[in-house]
This record gives sequence, C-alpha cells and structure tokens, in this order.
Amino acid sequence: MAKPSPITFHVPATAANLGPGYGVIGLALDLPLGITVEPRHDGKVVVERRDDPSAHLEDPRHDPVLRGLTRGAELLDAPLTKGLSVTVEGTIPRGTGMGTISAGFAAGLAIAARLGRKKCTPAMLLDELVPLGGDPAHGAAALLGGLTVTTQLSSLHEPLRQHPLQLPIHADWHYVIALPDVQMATADTKRVLPPTLPHGLTARSTGRTLGVLHALQHGDEGLLRQCLVDEVTLPYRKRLLPGLAEALTAAVAGGAAGATICGHGPGLIAFTMVAGRTPEIARAMVEALAGFGRHATTLTLQTAHYGALPANLR
Repeated sequence: MAKPSPITFHVPATAANLGPGYGVIGLALDLPLGITVEPRHDGKVVVERRDDPSAHLEDPRHDPVLRGLTRGAELLDAPLTKGLSVTVEGTIPRGTGMGTISAGFAAGLAIAARLGRKKCTPAMLLDELVPLGGDPAHGAAALLGGLTVTTQLSSLHEPLRQHPLQLPIHADWHYVIALPDVQMATADTKRVLPPTLPHGLTARSTGRTLGVLHALQHGDEGLLRQCLVDEVTLPYRKRLLPGLAEALTAAVAGGAAGATICGHGPGLIAFTMVAGRTPEIARAMVEALAGFGRHATTLTLQTAHYGALPANLR
C-alpha cells in the first residue's frame, strides 16, 4: 500500500493594528511558517518546531500549534487517535509583533480543518483562536492572507464572536520591518493603555481606519500617510521604547508613505509603493534607533496572498 502523501501548507507572518485599526486590521506578510503533516501509527501527536531553536526547552503541551490542533480536532471531529507528526519550519522572528503565536494557533486549527469530518468557516476558527490566546487581527490575517479586518459581532456581555473579512490590497505595496533589539511583552504593551478614551477619538479613529483600508486598496500613499495617525496606542506605547517615535518619523523622511508599530511591537512597519525606496527607509529607521542605543535589523517584505486556511475550506 502506498504511503499517504503528507499535507503541506504555509502560514504567513502578520502585521496588525496598523495605526488606528487597533485589534481590527491585519496584514499577511510573505514570511511563512511551513507546515508538514504526516500520519503516525502509535497514537501520538508530535509537533517538531524546527523554526524555533529554543522550543526543546519549553513544555510541548503549551505549543500553539498543538493547542490549536487539539481544539480544532474537538470542534471539527478530526481523527487523531492514530497519531500525527507535525513539522514546523520557517524564520518568523519571535517576540517582534509579527504574529508568531497567532500563526501557530492558525496552523493547528487549519490542520484540523483539513482533517475534520465537519465543515468550518473562518469565523468559527477565529472564535477558537482568540480564546486560546491569539490576537483577532493577527489571527484573521494568518487564516485568510492578504488584507483583513475583524468585526466583533458580540456585545459586551455575550460570548466573544468575531467575523473576519478579506479586503482587496494593491499589489505594489512593499513593507520595511525594523526589529529593534528589545523585548516588549504583549501584557506590558496592553497594560500601558488607558481604560477609557475621549469620545472625540472614536470618530477620528474610525474615519482614519477606513482611510487606511482605502489607501491600501488603491495604492494611495498620501492618504495612507494622513490616516496612519494613531491616537489610541502610540502615545502610550512609545514610552516603552525610546526612539520609537523618532524611527517612525525617520521612515517617512526616508521615503515611506507612512510607518507605525507592527502588532504589539517592538517591531515597526513602514509602507511604500516604490521598491527602490526600501533601502533608504530601512537605513533611516536603523539610524534613528541607533541614536537611542538600540541595534535594529530590517526585513523587506510584500503581501502574502495565502493563509493557513485554503480557499476550498472557507
């Protein structure tokens, strides 16, 4: 009997929030985790994290891929009794705001979706990803790819329900990601945010969020620059990383259409429609951070038009 072919797919890195779109806008970046799934016959479900050299030091039961797979198997009636081997490869930097945890949950849930006896929707999987500890904006982009928004359907006192939407994005966007040598825990970046915000901020942020989406769809650099203004998180998070605001300003001076925090940070993301500008944008951000004693590396990426969940399962 021929050996079954392995299941293989990719899960993209992601940027989220994108200025005023806190917890709403997600963007898939073409820096993937490669997932390979093969059957076993000993009843064990084993995840090998080749993407993370320190994975062997952690309790494998806490691995996001395994946790996503276990929850997805329960939800979708995916048979795991004979066992599975899951190999994860890739180079998404951890702890940088590029969605590594959400990508892991998305990978596990997507494996279950491929194996499950029950049908699923992206909304069903996102509603499982977030309670596991994933971020809704990162999670939607990891599942669907491209440019996404996440709409919260539930009210304050109801169980959380999310609906992810995939939106068009112009093909010519290029992204420069600056990664300073500092760790910022997600809990810390949330702790500095105030519990309430002024009413006037709602209209400004809502309008700018729509402007960001329109600018990304139509390649409008001028509109993007004006709409990436973030009054929700940046005024508070810049206290955690001296030089953050200066690096964002330097990116624009270096030719970027705009720049903001990548996810919860400390990574920063700058946008341009012109590939030839990316070296100068990267240099400007690195030099600005160096002025505050921070060494930074950079990545130049484009949009990932793939997600963990294949089109035929959406």
